[in-house]
Amino acid sequence: MHDHTRIEPTAALVMLWSEQLYRTGSAARFYALLDLSAGESLRQECERACPWYSEVLLNRKFWIHRLAGRFVRGAGRPCQVIIMAAGKSPLALELLDDCGDAIASKIETDIHGMEEKQRLYENAAPEHAGKIRCVTADLSDIPGTIAALRGTGRYDPAHPACVVMEGISYYLPPAILSGMAAQFASQYAKNRIIFDYLLPCRLVPEERQKYPRGVWRAINRDCNQGGTTTNSGQELDTILAPVGCTRIVHHTMHEIERERTGINRFFTSPADGWIRIAEVWL
Repeated sequence: MHDHTRIEPTAALVMLWSEQLYRTGSAARFYALLDLSAGESLRQECERACPWYSEVLLNRKFWIHRLAGRFVRGAGRPCQVIIMAAGKSPLALELLDDCGDAIASKIETDIHGMEEKQRLYENAAPEHAGKIRCVTADLSDIPGTIAALRGTGRYDPAHPACVVMEGISYYLPPAILSGMAAQFASQYAKNRIIFDYLLPCRLVPEERQKYPRGVWRAINRDCNQGGTTTNSGQELDTILAPVGCTRIVHHTMHEIERERTGINRFFTSPADGWIRIAEVWL
């Protein structure tokens, strides 16, 4: 038996909302090792603002998993998956369960908790743990992050790379986002960066602005006193084009919900969402 690992409130909230995605495979074993009790009161507060906000997280995680898996399977040769600011997400295990033979290495970074997460992987999925390296790095220190990747001995710039930055662009200034993207620019756009981003209020229908405002008010009070960064798709295009981006596809909650559930219940038009997912060719 392993003791449950208690995680901080915001990370626990995300995992509570995402539970139905982690009911099978090695991700389920990983999930079972987590103590999510710290997120319960925050979940209740957020769901008073938007009772169905879990659908946003389910859509986000479902689609990032799909895009990353699509890249790995279509790369044509073994590739590397790099998850920045990984938190306690078990995306690595989902991808290794799905298409592990196509993944040469898997590296995760975050500012803390990486030794603990490596142990969780060893306990939950020893068959995959040898392919994963969890290292401490701060995204705001771009040279330090790249040095940490190289220090694993598993990062090879010659191999196709899928870089996932889930749930972190809300806290990054444009210079950090573009600077990190520049590190993965390649001659033939063999790499991909996948991340979600928050739209400015002016692009969200007025009657729906109360949902993200209420939820983010609670989250920012808990973990982010500096507020959030928002971007339009056009702004991201402008930020990323100078650093080697050759193409960006912006995925809406309307599109993702239909793919995940078969219907549009909460996002009945492309304009209804406040979070989108960017798929960036570099």
